[in-house]
Amino acid sequence: MVLSFFKMLSKQTISHQDLNKILKNFNFKKIISIESIPTSGNISYIITTSFGKYFLRLCPDKEPRFRSVNEISAEIEFLYHLRRNFFPVLLPIIDRKGKRIISIRNHNGYIRKFIDDTYRENPKLEQIEEFGQALGRFHSLTENFNTKNKREHIFDLNEMKEFFKKNREHIMNSDFKSKRKFISKINSVLSSLDFPENLPSGTIHEDLGKRHVLWKDEKISAVIDFDRAYFGKLVLDLGQACRGWCFVKNWTKWNNENFKHLLKGYYKRRELTESEKKYLIDAIKFGIVERAISFCLRFIEARDQEDEKYALQSVLENGLIDIVDKNKIKIEKILENF
Repeated sequence: MVLSFFKMLSKQTISHQDLNKILKNFNFKKIISIESIPTSGNISYIITTSFGKYFLRLCPDKEPRFRSVNEISAEIEFLYHLRRNFFPVLLPIIDRKGKRIISIRNHNGYIRKFIDDTYRENPKLEQIEEFGQALGRFHSLTENFNTKNKREHIFDLNEMKEFFKKNREHIMNSDFKSKRKFISKINSVLSSLDFPENLPSGTIHEDLGKRHVLWKDEKISAVIDFDRAYFGKLVLDLGQACRGWCFVKNWTKWNNENFKHLLKGYYKRRELTESEKKYLIDAIKFGIVERAISFCLRFIEARDQEDEKYALQSVLENGLIDIVDKNKIKIEKILENF
């Protein structure tokens, strides 16, 4: 499915009546509080009950965060595959009728347990290595695995090229700063990338930055937010993870020690193929570009200056792409040693 122009922060909500209708289907006994929480597009609530805390996530009724019942089914199917193999994920709970999927007024989703564990904004090297090990194990479990229910939202190179093509005019008609340079650089980077079809594939998370990895007592307690998961090339997942874990000092520097420890952990569970090594730097660049486009369009919709700043910082002169290029030889040297 090729994504059309989207509103990153639609700020959608559901009515109190619909929310109560959903919660009545569950055996919560007593609901103590309901707290709406901000996200990058989903409709989310923390439900505090006499039995503990729960997390309700519903998709908006419009793209790009809309997910069909079939796609929610695919996500749940994937979560159960991971849990059966003892990977730390949080499963949806079942309502009074034995259903896991909630569907109301074209908003689809589920409720899961909520845990108070937190992500690490500035992880230590040993924590980065532990994350790398978790990611290597994740890929060893998901390589060649595809869900029976199919995902329509795909975020690979070909889809992103089409997506950006459809949104260039919208960016040009906006007040986004340096839009011509931004579009030119995005076009240049996307044109330079090519990922062979024979690269190892599987169901990938697509967004394994720090905030989607929760910790308790110095150990990873859960990996969350699988609503962007799809069947794709594993190296793209690793590239996105490197983007999220190896840039430091407010996204102004690339840390090769972080990169080395991430790979060290990864190799404890899965070894990269020579082809994956060859294309990993390009996968990191793709991760940067994909997020730059998303933050650009989110700025146009939500008017948050930090979104504009990050989008520009990603691709313009001395930005994240240039930083990766400047570290290319060191990155390749590290890869040679694995």
